[in-house]
Amino acid sequence: MSIPVVLLSELKDSEIEDLISVLTSCTWPFHSTPVLEREKLLAQYKEGYFNGEGKRTFLIKYGIETVGVIRLFDLGENKEDDETPLFDIKIKSEYRGKGIGGDAVRKLVDLVFNEYPNKYRFDATTRADNTAMRRVFEKSGFVKEAHYRQAWPDREGNKYDCAGYSILRQDWKNKTITPVDWEK
Repeated sequence: MSIPVVLLSELKDSEIEDLISVLTSCTWPFHSTPVLEREKLLAQYKEGYFNGEGKRTFLIKYGIETVGVIRLFDLGENKEDDETPLFDIKIKSEYRGKGIGGDAVRKLVDLVFNEYPNKYRFDATTRADNTAMRRVFEKSGFVKEAHYRQAWPDREGNKYDCAGYSILRQDWKNKTITPVDWEK
């Protein structure tokens, strides 16, 4: 028996129900909106939140199962734009902790640097207490560059610290990690 492979499948109009199914399947405790509603997701889809200029969304497949969603944004107006992209990832609760998120992030990094020649860095942020996501970043070649105090609000108005990470094109290409010089 073979181990399923993680694949990123760019979201098609015909897959909106798969997208909604994943996003409404569980809670997202480290996101500003932990419970997502079908009607709001449909409205966001129609408004171009998931796909369109400067953004792309992928379903995360594990074997034949759709187990998550990864949204790439801040891509700029075209492939020559040098804006620094960001992403948001959500993995269904029953698939967390299995390495799927890390595989998906590494595939997304490859996609960005292969398809967007003017992208010199790729950024990511997460709540500072989201240790699983921080490990994914580090295992995927991202380096912590910032710590923002009380910068991540939730629905109830609580504020959490968040951490900023980045991977540089040169580090991705050379399979190296350039640490931040905190003394400069």
